[in-house]
Amino acid sequence: MIGPPVRQVATIERRATGFNVLCDRCVQDGSGEGWIGATFSGRLDLDLECGIFLCRNGHAVRVQRVRATAGPASIVAA
Repeated sequence: MIGPPVRQVATIERRATGFNVLCDRCVQDGSGEGWIGATFSGRLDLDLECGIFLCRNGHAVRVQRVRATAGPASIVAA
């Protein structure tokens, strides 16, 4: 693995492609100069479950889709 492990994780909806994420590290260390500077946008194609993106200051953020939940059990009529 190259670089430090990714500690920030953002979750998006199953069918979402575009997202806006707040980088917690930018907020904590003040490098984002406020909420607006700590926010970045990206795109995760529908065929991907997750991806690693860099904010404006180079902090890694893992963006992943919410896991599919099992629906209610189906009732089969005979």
